[in-house]
Amino acid sequence: MFFKDVIGQQEIKQKLINSVKESRVSHTQLFLGPEGSGNLALALAFSQFVNCENRQADDSCGKCASCVKSQKMIHPDIHYSYPAFKLKTGSENPALSSDFLPLWREAVLENPYRNVSEWLDFINAENKQGNISAAECRAIIHTLNLKTYESPYKILILWRAEYLLKEGNILLKLLEEPPDKTLLLLVAENRDQLLSTILSRTQILGIPRLTDDDILQVLIEKHELSREAALKIVRRADGSYNEAIRLLQHVEDNNQDLFNRWMRLLFKPDASELMRWVEEISKIGRESQKSFFRYALEFLHECIMLQKIGEQQSRLYEDEKRLGTWLAQHMKSHDWQSMAELFDKSHYYIERNAHPKILFLNLSLQMQPIISQKKLPLTT
Repeated sequence: MFFKDVIGQQEIKQKLINSVKESRVSHTQLFLGPEGSGNLALALAFSQFVNCENRQADDSCGKCASCVKSQKMIHPDIHYSYPAFKLKTGSENPALSSDFLPLWREAVLENPYRNVSEWLDFINAENKQGNISAAECRAIIHTLNLKTYESPYKILILWRAEYLLKEGNILLKLLEEPPDKTLLLLVAENRDQLLSTILSRTQILGIPRLTDDDILQVLIEKHELSREAALKIVRRADGSYNEAIRLLQHVEDNNQDLFNRWMRLLFKPDASELMRWVEEISKIGRESQKSFFRYALEFLHECIMLQKIGEQQSRLYEDEKRLGTWLAQHMKSHDWQSMAELFDKSHYYIERNAHPKILFLNLSLQMQPIISQKKLPLTT
C-alpha cells in the first residue's frame, strides 16, 4: 500500500517517512487509533516503504520486486497476525492466523479500514470469538527468529493487539529485544484493553480520527458522491472512513423521516398510528435499525450543540432545523441524557438480536413521557 492511498494523516505519514530517512526506526511500534482512522493502512504503507528498494521522497516506488509483493501482501518478509478462531470446535488444533491467510489478504486488499466484527463475519466466525492464541504467539516467535528471505527487514504487522489477552506475555521478550533487523508493528484501537506489559515495551504512535474534510474529499473524488450527499455521510461517520463506507450503502435511507414521524407520534399520542410506525420500523432489518439509532444519537448531539453553543456550531441540515430547534428549546440536560441512554441501549439490544417489535414499542413507551410533557405544540 502506498502512503498516498492512506486517507489524510499527513503528519503521521511524514513522521514515519522521516524515521526511515533518519535511520530512527523503532523496532516495536504501536499504531494506536480509533476504528476507521487508518491505523492498519498506515502500518501497511510503512512496511512497504521500509523494504522498498528505490524509495522516493515521500513514498515507496511501487515498481521494485519488494513493493509489488507488498502490495499483493505476499512479501515473504512481511508477516501478519490477527484474531482467528479454531477451525474445528473442540479439536486440539489451536487458532492460528495462517489458517485464514488467503481470506485475510482478500479482506484487507478490499478494505484495510474494516473493523474486527466485519473481519470475523468475513471468515464466517458466526458466534465464535476471535483471539490471538498462545500457539499463535509461539508461531510469531519462531517466524521472526528465521533469517530474512530477500529484504533488509523482517516485519510483523499484528492487527488488534487487544486480542492478545494474557497470552501476550509470551511475546514480551520478543517485543523488548527482537532479532536484528526485525520490526514489530502492533495495531490497536483501544488502549485500555491492552496489557500494560505490552504498552510499556512499545513506542506509541497516536493516530487521530480523520478530519471531516479528509472524508468529504474521498467521498466526492473516489465514490463520486454529490457534495450534499457526502456531507450527510461525513457528519454521521464521525471521523471513521469505515463508518462512511457502511453509510454509503444507506445513503438513501429514510431515518430522518422515520425519526420526525416518531417524535410527532410521541408528542401527540395516537396509539393506532404509533403501532403502525412500530410495525414499519420492525420490518426494515437490523442493520437499518442500527443505522436509525446512530442517526438518532447524531441528531441529539447536533441539537445539544444548537442549544448550548448556538446555530453556528450546529451541523443540522435545513430540513432538520424545525424539529431540532423545538427540541433545543424544550429539552433539559436530564432529557438529553435519558434519550441518549435509551438510544444507546436499544442499539446494543438490536445487535444482540432483541425482538424489534417489542423493543421499539417498549422504547416508545419510555420516550413518551419525555416528549409529550412539553407544552408547546409541534406542528407540521
